[in-house]
Amino acid sequence: MPQNTQEIGNKKNNLSEANRAIWLVKVPKYLGKLWDKSPSEMEVATICIQKPAISSEPFKVSLGLTPELMELEPDSPIASEHELKLCKTAEGTNLTGIFSTLDNEEPSMEGWITHKMQCLPVYNTQYLKMKEHYLRSAKPPRRVKPLNHIVKNYKPVSSHAHNKDDCKRKDGPKMLSKDNIMDLLFQAFEKHQYYTLKDLQFITKQSVFVLKAILKDIGDYNKDPAHKKMWELKEEYRHY
Repeated sequence: MPQNTQEIGNKKNNLSEANRAIWLVKVPKYLGKLWDKSPSEMEVATICIQKPAISSEPFKVSLGLTPELMELEPDSPIASEHELKLCKTAEGTNLTGIFSTLDNEEPSMEGWITHKMQCLPVYNTQYLKMKEHYLRSAKPPRRVKPLNHIVKNYKPVSSHAHNKDDCKRKDGPKMLSKDNIMDLLFQAFEKHQYYTLKDLQFITKQSVFVLKAILKDIGDYNKDPAHKKMWELKEEYRHY
């Protein structure tokens, strides 16, 4: 078995590039879509690595898109200058290997990820034009819609009818004592001799069951045609 191959399981892996260091770069969506549209033989970008003046500072890495790639989207302004910022190094972390396969050939190891970086556009005039184009295309334009009917305007109401009904139900009639109800009934019978149960309920603001219980003690229920279904006081309570 050659030294640049290794068998893992039942498959052979090409390890000729196992010592190569790879940068894992996260790119913006617009740049990833543009690279997907480009032909495989096209040169899409160039990387420039600038050595810092002070050795303790990191290298400055920039990425510039090629004019051929920019011509794929002539109507959309795209930032051509980008900066690669280091997010994490592989020191002290688990290394990740990259493998590739082509048709039915044996898998090949492309190398190990040594740096994780982020691709950010350079803040310049070209970037501002791209941002403005994106915001205008994403935001729907305002349109004037003609109305074929009259729009009803409703004046604000401090309290609606259903709210008033709820307040009435909550408040309700207050329950009085038996002596107070009898005083109200005697005062009413001093004015008139006969009353219907509905009239007495309106005067006393009490329930029908309470009134009937008291009227059975102090009143008589008439069945005569002249005052049918009306109440009057018993003889011992009359003052006329």
